[in-house]
Amino acid sequence: MNTIGIIGLGNPLRRDDGIGLVLLDQMQCYTKEFGKNITFIDGGTGGMNLLHQLSRFGSILIIDAVDFKGKPGDAKLFSLEQIKSNKTPELFSTHESDFITILALSAQLNELPENVSLFGVQPFDVSFGTGLSKQIVPLLDDLSKKLKKEILKLIKDNLTS
Repeated sequence: MNTIGIIGLGNPLRRDDGIGLVLLDQMQCYTKEFGKNITFIDGGTGGMNLLHQLSRFGSILIIDAVDFKGKPGDAKLFSLEQIKSNKTPELFSTHESDFITILALSAQLNELPENVSLFGVQPFDVSFGTGLSKQIVPLLDDLSKKLKKEILKLIKDNLTS
């Protein structure tokens, strides 16, 4: 079975942009349920420090605030193809260009994991400030459940591949 990297991205000083780190933190409560093949990484605002970490995993799931023109707190799972192609014009992450560059470099180095996906959460407020917006906070339990379900599905898919 391949190891799975769960990478939270976000800037906690930009309100809802920190949702990836908040959800990453919540998922660490389920480590026993997820098993030993899961590694959690606080990726902060992305950056080159993540480049060589990607090669450690067969699959990665990125958690980030993504503006896909949904309602605040909506969540969507994006495939690697959707992340890399600009054919999804509504997809915008404050870390997108950095992370797409990292994915491209990782592919050139033959270090890109086989399976890459993004759990994107529609933010309400990414202005400077701390703490999630009052529109997102009440949705955290539901977001956490959806993310946990996606991680369990990823684990199951890895067992069968």
